Amino acid sequence: MTEQQLPDGWQMVKFGDIAKHISKRVEPSETDLEIYVGLEHLDPDSLKIKRHGVPSDVEGQKLLVKKGQIIFGKRRAYQRKVAVAEWDCICSAHAMVLEANTKNVIPKFLPFFMQSDVFMNRAVEISEGSLSPTIKWKVLCEQKFPFPNRNIQENLLEKLKKIEILLGLVNNSIESLENVRSKVYSKIFGESDQNCMKKGSDVFDIFGGYAPSKIEFNQDGDLAYFKVDDFNSNIDHANLRIPSEKFNFAEQNQKLNILEPGYIVFPKRGAAIFKNRVGILAAKGVVDTNIMALRCREVEPLYVKIFLEWYGLHNISDNSGIPQLNNKHINPLSVPILEDGLRHIVIGFEQQFSNQKVLLNNKHVSLTFIKKALINQTVE
Repeated sequence: MTEQQLPDGWQMVKFGDIAKHISKRVEPSETDLEIYVGLEHLDPDSLKIKRHGVPSDVEGQKLLVKKGQIIFGKRRAYQRKVAVAEWDCICSAHAMVLEANTKNVIPKFLPFFMQSDVFMNRAVEISEGSLSPTIKWKVLCEQKFPFPNRNIQENLLEKLKKIEILLGLVNNSIESLENVRSKVYSKIFGESDQNCMKKGSDVFDIFGGYAPSKIEFNQDGDLAYFKVDDFNSNIDHANLRIPSEKFNFAEQNQKLNILEPGYIVFPKRGAAIFKNRVGILAAKGVVDTNIMALRCREVEPLYVKIFLEWYGLHNISDNSGIPQLNNKHINPLSVPILEDGLRHIVIGFEQQFSNQKVLLNNKHVSLTFIKKALINQTVE
């Protein structure tokens, strides 16, 4: 896009004219700062840093970050990680530390601009390397973008800040809802009478999965193939129905153990265990080898799912090396099987909780859509 094609109030600017690159190195063992921010602590499309580590977690030189400066994930830019530091801290060397050039941009507008599709798409385009594509500042600073003048920045910023406040309120409501849920289940399960405890082997049967290489996939098939990544695709884990792949039973070269809707599924290997994703199949099919499936006997799957989420997969697994769950971890697990009426109360509470969370998630999605529309408000 040329200057002549831009409407009033817009101009083409180099990124280096609106942002400054700050590159002060720090040894984690020598700093008095108490917070370390790695790329793993940043959420895609979120300017808030919701979690962090400490300097003693890491070795090797890191970057010094001052409150208000921007942390931008220069490695794997397609993950869209950019956030604003709320405190002085150190961050990963796989990030860039940036601050606004106040001559040309309102400081609080810059991070919103960096969330735009036009910026993020360019960041991906100029990344170098195949395994871990990375951006170089000397390349990024020369990139030209259509950019609004201060009056337009102020107008957009006013709207964006209001949306951020609303998003914060929704996030706080979701967090409060989760806290209430956790306390209720801690009261119910944590104080259960020992007489109601049963071993996992008496409550459910365990099933494994099949490697992708063993399945002849067909996207027109009527059976589902679920992978660990599908827990991200299915927001409602009580109804996993969107699979990675599909297949037809008749086209397979081996006899498959088909799982029915209602089976409980969860990751059995790797860091995914710590995300504590427990789901219930809502589609008939199979799972891959990194997922364990449970078929409940005479107990509602949703009740057992609720218990497993409350207990925490990481508290069941072997975490001495690569986290993993096997039959030897699940079968001896003590599961409180309450009487029918109490189980139904637990399930009823979970359904109310789920309904409220769906409403809040829908509000979050709507606000995020509006925010993205404003951020991407560029010229045609």
